[in-house]
Amino acid sequence: MSKHRRESQETGPVVRTWPLPGIDQPILLVGNPTSKSGKGAVQLAKAHALMDKKGLLHDVRHTLPERGTPEMVSRAISEEAFRCVAYLGGDGTFNEVSKGVLASGLSPDVRVGMLPSGTANDQGKSFGISSGARALSTNIDTIAAGHTIPMDVGEVKALSPQGGVLRRDVFFDSLGWGLSAAILAFRNRELGIVKKLPGVRDMYRDHAVYLRAAARQFALQWVTADTFSAELTVDGASYTFDSLSDLLINNTIVYAGEWIVDLSASSEDGKFEISPFRGVRDWTSKLILQHKHMPLTEEMLNRIGVSHTPIFKGTNIKVQLFRPRNDKRLPAQMDGEEFPAADHFEIRVHPRLLNVIVPKHHHWI
Repeated sequence: MSKHRRESQETGPVVRTWPLPGIDQPILLVGNPTSKSGKGAVQLAKAHALMDKKGLLHDVRHTLPERGTPEMVSRAISEEAFRCVAYLGGDGTFNEVSKGVLASGLSPDVRVGMLPSGTANDQGKSFGISSGARALSTNIDTIAAGHTIPMDVGEVKALSPQGGVLRRDVFFDSLGWGLSAAILAFRNRELGIVKKLPGVRDMYRDHAVYLRAAARQFALQWVTADTFSAELTVDGASYTFDSLSDLLINNTIVYAGEWIVDLSASSEDGKFEISPFRGVRDWTSKLILQHKHMPLTEEMLNRIGVSHTPIFKGTNIKVQLFRPRNDKRLPAQMDGEEFPAADHFEIRVHPRLLNVIVPKHHHWI
């Protein structure tokens, strides 16, 4: 570590009682300099300069390819005594940094600060933290103030038909199957093509690609009614859903940057929200009701005959999916990244496993 290093003075994993960063603790700042066609490097340099100006001791580290970032963060915590880690990037960067915090085995002693710069920014918005260059100074002040709350973490296992574990992972934002995952997969394929076209990639990325993918998938969904069924066991209770276009399990209150999953959701209640979607009409009613800027209530929608499948909560969740055609892969996503396809999943919520720095009077935005 650089000259900024000072030895940690913590006495134990007590939430909200750490020394302030920059006084008794250095901050590990992790960012991706290649994101957004190089704009990430500009943001990272600006964050570095602002932290220096505000007297916050810190070291800057770049994200690594091939899933190397979690290991880098874990080593910095366990070997260099960092106890405050801030990320600059999108929800994917939050995922990688937080995985590193958990992998260190010292997560009760470590805080995660947010400097969001992504497109959706579900994590930041769920805690009242804006993204982008204009919010950077305010967000650094939030990290310096050090108000910390606990956050639940999800563990997911994708299982083979024989019950073997195909993949085990942790997630912090959402896990989903069907339409939203199909949109993500299509967007990723389009981005892969666009990146190879000079001059086009700068004007056809992020929201533009996502919206085109979403429009395409909604159109296909409407025409083909390509649905699936699911059997869920949630804390011992059984549920069956037919004709689903999408199934989401959420930790954050904000989803896809603009929609509220459940106003009663909490980062530390030990439960995740489960949202089944039956077709485009169900999607539309939920998006109307739960959009951040929509003043309608569920009662108002019911009066005009617009209703949707209710959202419920759980801690231990088992999911079995039934596809209309066994030879057709049902797309899956985890925290905005494609996840391996399977028909059986087990999800467990680990309460209050991560500590995140938020505004003192935080509220979703």
